[in-house]
Amino acid sequence: MSVLLSHQGEFAWGIAFTLGLVALGWIGAMILGTLLAVMRVSPIRTVRMAASAYIVVFRNVPIPVQMVLFVFGLPLLGIVFPLFPSAAIVLVIYHAAFVCETLRSGLNAVAAGELEAIRSLGFGPVGTMRHLVLPQAFAAVVQPMGNVLILLVKNSSVAAIIGVAEITFIADKVAIEEVQAFAVLGGAAIAYVAICLVLKRFAAFLERRVAFSK
Repeated sequence: MSVLLSHQGEFAWGIAFTLGLVALGWIGAMILGTLLAVMRVSPIRTVRMAASAYIVVFRNVPIPVQMVLFVFGLPLLGIVFPLFPSAAIVLVIYHAAFVCETLRSGLNAVAAGELEAIRSLGFGPVGTMRHLVLPQAFAAVVQPMGNVLILLVKNSSVAAIIGVAEITFIADKVAIEEVQAFAVLGGAAIAYVAICLVLKRFAAFLERRVAFSK
């Protein structure tokens, strides 16, 4: 415990960096994932195939591989990003595929009768998607989306391999300096558990609110 207290400032920064990665990664993944989900149900075959190809590629390539390729491969093409934005972008790219597939299950749950009803009111495809399909789809997948968010929290630790000073990077650094790997990495594990539990409770709260509003 003393080793954690003596490095509490570094761990505070690590937690802040982790939360920053999670926030940026989640916002980006939700935006991109929603776009991909809409593309997946598009009546245009080419659009559906493009979204499907994205899912197949980025969902099946391990995120450490994506992280290394992004940071060390793109500079070969003359494209360079700072490390923190690089980690956030990779988190977005990877988890957007999971957001897409989770949201698509909600899109498929919208009743055909409701679609016919809103179309009879004069709503086109965009209006139908905006006012009926997406709100109902998001309401139907609150808990699964929470699971994707928790997955993102755990995967944020991959940023340590490129030198981003989040929780895992700080824990590895302090463990080497103090030669107390069990205590330091145990403290990091507790931090991840605490963050995930808070997010799980928040997702459960949102799910109850959605169920109540129905």
